[in-house]
Amino acid sequence: MSRKSVEIVRRCYESLTRGDDAWLELVAPDFVADFSRRRVDPFVLRGLDDPLLATLQRQRLDVWEELPIWEPEELVESGHKVFAFIRMSSRGKASGALVEARVANVWTFRDGRPAEFTYFGEDRAAALKAAGLEE
Repeated sequence: MSRKSVEIVRRCYESLTRGDDAWLELVAPDFVADFSRRRVDPFVLRGLDDPLLATLQRQRLDVWEELPIWEPEELVESGHKVFAFIRMSSRGKASGALVEARVANVWTFRDGRPAEFTYFGEDRAAALKAAGLEE
């Protein structure tokens, strides 16, 4: 796998920040997004035809005053995985409070496309280990 995988992950975060669907063209049709480690409303999205995807896209407009900014602070390729440490920020719609979080994710590639995304939240060490990396 080449440096191209890091650029694909970067482009996915840029698309999410813009609020468009360009990232859907970059990932595999059977893309799995595993948010089962989330403390609030954990879920697993299975495939781009999963009805949960449309629900999630609508909810981001209900929860946030402005679309979240997904800023990669660190993207590291390791075999067929990319470790991503990102800063997410936005304002809550109801409270107006600025929300900022730094979270770790691992993207797994198959045939040159992201096939799986796993959210690790603040557990950077677990994400690094899952990507085959060390602190």
